Amino acid sequence: MRNTIYILGLMVLAVATTTSCSRNPKEPGKIFMPDMAYSPGYETYSESPIATPEGVKMSARLPVEGTIPHGFIPSDEKIRTNQAYLMSYMAKNHFTGKAEKWNEEYAKAAQLLQDPLEQSKENLDKGKEVYTIHCKVCHGEKGNGDGQIIVLADGSDGPYTAVPPAYKKHLPEIKDGNMFYSISYGKGMMGPYAHSLSVTERWQVIHYIKSLAGLTATTAAATDTAAKAATPVTAEKK
Repeated sequence: MRNTIYILGLMVLAVATTTSCSRNPKEPGKIFMPDMAYSPGYETYSESPIATPEGVKMSARLPVEGTIPHGFIPSDEKIRTNQAYLMSYMAKNHFTGKAEKWNEEYAKAAQLLQDPLEQSKENLDKGKEVYTIHCKVCHGEKGNGDGQIIVLADGSDGPYTAVPPAYKKHLPEIKDGNMFYSISYGKGMMGPYAHSLSVTERWQVIHYIKSLAGLTATTAAATDTAAKAATPVTAEKK
């Protein structure tokens, strides 16, 4: 009896092995793990089981209103007609791995880039929000270079040994364009944030870090107004 069971088992195994090893290129074979064979994602242009309020079931849909390609200049007229804004979008990192080239681009940023935002509580509050998410971990709550990975809760040194300089000592010597360039493309041990923060968010966080240093944001609009006020008015000849 026992031998009969063994023989039947071997026969079943032989049949299963033979049928599962089919070489027919048109046959996919048996699927024992469907999750590995079928993607849970929708195939291109396939129908979605969930329709929009308009009854559209296409999986490939138009992006939400206001979407622009990454790095492109938005169609907002307030941006396209603001020279300082446009320059911020057009500023690119041409660093080739040589310190001389980086210094050249950094110097250009100081001359060409100006803050396009106006001083407002809204911009300051948004800058604080961005700072808390992206900058506080290293630079600290007050910008003293004592973030939670620099100085631990017990006062001991943290795992990150490149201590950022305190804003109050460091920022008065730096132009706004340099700050924007450093945030965008990184400087020293700090990585770039152009991929994470929009142009507007970068300028908003500059407003906030300048407030931590006791400085006032120098906006392009304020600079233009001051320049016009300083321009002497000559009397017209009669």
